[in-house]
Amino acid sequence: MAFLGLLFLIAASYNPARVFPGIVLMGIGALTIYIGTSGKRREMRIEEIQDDIIKLARRKGGKLTLAEVVSDLGLSVDLAREALLSLEKRGIAYLDFERIEDEGVEVYKFPGV
Repeated sequence: MAFLGLLFLIAASYNPARVFPGIVLMGIGALTIYIGTSGKRREMRIEEIQDDIIKLARRKGGKLTLAEVVSDLGLSVDLAREALLSLEKRGIAYLDFERIEDEGVEVYKFPGV
C-alpha cells in the first residue's frame, strides 16, 4: 500500500489530482505496517518481562507476589498479571491458592528456579 502511495505521489508531478490518493494510500500502508508490527512488539515485550520475572524469582527464592513484581520491575498491575498468567500457562509458575485464601495475596511459586 505504501509503495502504491509513493507511486501516486511520483505520478502527481504529471497529474496533480493524484496527490491526495497518493497521500491516502501511503497513510493506509503506514497504518498497516504499524498494526502488523505492534503485535509482535508486544509479544517480544511480554517475553522480556517474563525473563525479568524469572530472574527476580531466582533472587527471591522461587516465590513472588504480584505486588513484588509490580514494584521491583516498575510494571502496571495489568501487565505484571498478564506476564505471570502467561508463565503459569507455560508451566513455569503456579498460583499458590492457600496463600490467597489465608492472606489475600497473589503468590506465584516457581518450582524450577
